[in-house]
Amino acid sequence: MEEQGIPEPSLTAGLGAFTTGGADLPQRPVAIVCDSSCTLTRPKAEALGVTMVPMHYNVDGVRRAETYRGENEDYDALFRSGHILMTEAVYQDVFAEEFRKLLDADFSVLCLTISSRLSGTYRSAVQAREQLIREGRNGSLIAIVDSWTTSGGLEFLVRQARKLVTLGYPLATVAQKLEVERSNQGIAFTVPDLDVLRRSGRLGATRRAVAGKLDRYLIMELQEGGIRDIDVAHGMHATAQALVRQIPEAARRNSVTVTGYGSAHEATDEVVHCVQRELPGTNIHVRDGGPVVSLHLGVGSVSLAWRNYAE
Repeated sequence: MEEQGIPEPSLTAGLGAFTTGGADLPQRPVAIVCDSSCTLTRPKAEALGVTMVPMHYNVDGVRRAETYRGENEDYDALFRSGHILMTEAVYQDVFAEEFRKLLDADFSVLCLTISSRLSGTYRSAVQAREQLIREGRNGSLIAIVDSWTTSGGLEFLVRQARKLVTLGYPLATVAQKLEVERSNQGIAFTVPDLDVLRRSGRLGATRRAVAGKLDRYLIMELQEGGIRDIDVAHGMHATAQALVRQIPEAARRNSVTVTGYGSAHEATDEVVHCVQRELPGTNIHVRDGGPVVSLHLGVGSVSLAWRNYAE
């Protein structure tokens, strides 16, 4: 689907635009690093000064790197034809190499990752920082933030990081503010087949009896990064309404992000239309969720992300 109502970045773009503030830290530009579950295109990542580190997925023994939105080809066709499907978190040495390269180029590093309760990527980033400290690097120049989210929610947090850094906050302060603001945004989602999510090992305690019931959809959310079920809806129209109901009143004046997973757009279209009906005038960002998260949720899943803070 095409994106709708997406404001372009209004501040100076490029890595050089991001500088640390405060007398207690070196005056270095700040490079933002995130993993590929963030739903950015390559041009938008470059405009935001973001380096995206790829997660990987494996179909029948062939390992592929997830990359920027719009550059992952027809991944769900691969899933349909594949028999053995797996994903990989970003490895520690990959983060360490990226951090080292940026430090050597006189940048500080702000790294935001997919929720630590969904992936080992956050742990890898933390271990990479510890590795560089053992090498004699200054650990205060590297900040790691567990976003508690993914997809459109992670993109919201990355954009907020850009804003805070451009305003001149010190690196440590930016990380602290983001850890507060991750609590002030939400993401709700539904999947067409609970068995796909269950096999991923990330389902947790939910109303499992809903699985297999015709035209019944479990509404779930990420709460502090973990999956929690919150409602059950009958039919896609009611499911879209249930997702939109999760947006708190304070967030309804902000833009929202609808993320579809794979090329099956029925659920995505329904949620977009529901937002348009119930929240007229709201900017809607429409995204593709990419192969790694799609593999865990199942093709045809959809999520709705919002934030309670100003963009």
